[in-house]
Amino acid sequence: MDNYTEKKNKIQEEKTVLEKCTDKRLKNPKFSNYIEPLISKKMIELINDCGSFLAFLGDFEMENKKLHKGSFCKNRFCPMCSWRMSCKDSLEITVLMEHLRKEENKEFIFLTLTTPNVKGYELDGTIREYNKAFERL
Repeated sequence: MDNYTEKKNKIQEEKTVLEKCTDKRLKNPKFSNYIEPLISKKMIELINDCGSFLAFLGDFEMENKKLHKGSFCKNRFCPMCSWRMSCKDSLEITVLMEHLRKEENKEFIFLTLTTPNVKGYELDGTIREYNKAFERL
């Protein structure tokens, strides 16, 4: 019974990954309709076909698998490509932060600085004030 449960969980995990890809893939036609007047026909075709082919490499039982090839448009506004890029960036930042936390004994602060909108001629002075305030931290 335990082996059956493990296989069922793996199938559900695979469905989850495929569902995420499918969800992003289904948004591509809507996105291409919005952007159609601004780009070439070839780019529209690439966006519509983005994510239609995915090839995975894995071990014999497909427990560990990795995306090997795929058809991607590489447009930064494409739902599929932007999702892939955000996953990649998230992994890189996580690895970097863990390294800094363990090896360099650094801690992190999440800081949001806000200010009312300023006029263009005041922008330079406002940025300088922010930089001075940040240095005082």
